[in-house]
Amino acid sequence: MYMKKIIPLISFVSIVFTLMTAKNSYTGGYSSAPGKSACASSCHGGTAGTMQVSGFPASYIPGQTYTITISHSSGNKFVNVNATTRLGTTAAVAGSFVAGSGSALYTGADGGIYAPTHLVDVIVFQWKAPAAGSGPVTLYTSGFQGTSTGSKTGESSKSSQTAVEVTTGVNQILEQPHEFALFQNYPNPFNPSTTIQYELPVNNNVTLSVYNVLGKEVATLVNGTIEAGVHSVQFNAANLSSGIYFYTLRAGNYVENKKMMLLK
Repeated sequence: MYMKKIIPLISFVSIVFTLMTAKNSYTGGYSSAPGKSACASSCHGGTAGTMQVSGFPASYIPGQTYTITISHSSGNKFVNVNATTRLGTTAAVAGSFVAGSGSALYTGADGGIYAPTHLVDVIVFQWKAPAAGSGPVTLYTSGFQGTSTGSKTGESSKSSQTAVEVTTGVNQILEQPHEFALFQNYPNPFNPSTTIQYELPVNNNVTLSVYNVLGKEVATLVNGTIEAGVHSVQFNAANLSSGIYFYTLRAGNYVENKKMMLLK
């Protein structure tokens, strides 16, 4: 069993998520990061989009990995999706990324994630928070919705989320998990989002997938090499029907299944 003991909080450092519109073939070029434009809104124009970002915590632990999902609640598919980070208002990339379902890593100095395939509904990626004391961080995420890869007008979105860095005393004790574990989602039943937590005693190649009662995979939440530790993933079922679903964690030879209920 994983156990941790944290001395009462001493301070909080703001971290800000700012969500803009962008283009995947330009890496961070259209992400609205410092020194970059926001072309998906200023060039394409169009109506308000329905982009949703989930998985970013209310407070984060430096060095902890979080799984983030970008989706939309209605309207057209994403023609372009980008995400990148900066330390405060500087041009320095904050933390690091691991590509997941529907996403790929930027190359070069921009750092971040994009959707290599046009016309997608969801992308998933992991963000590892920067070291303690990094200060404010801005994540710029972009998505332009349209009917085809050549769409010039469509739906553009802007939103933001704010989290805080948890800073503790020097006597903080954080024990590494000693065994693999998959926990019951919470809340359960849920509508439309729920959190799934799992533990890894060692670095491992991990997949976390969701299935319907017919055994059809409806979502891939994690797919890649994940560091040892405690990890939380948010599952957004806005586009699914009410019912029973199952989620399966695979890490090396470890396989575990849990059941959850979506009630709309």
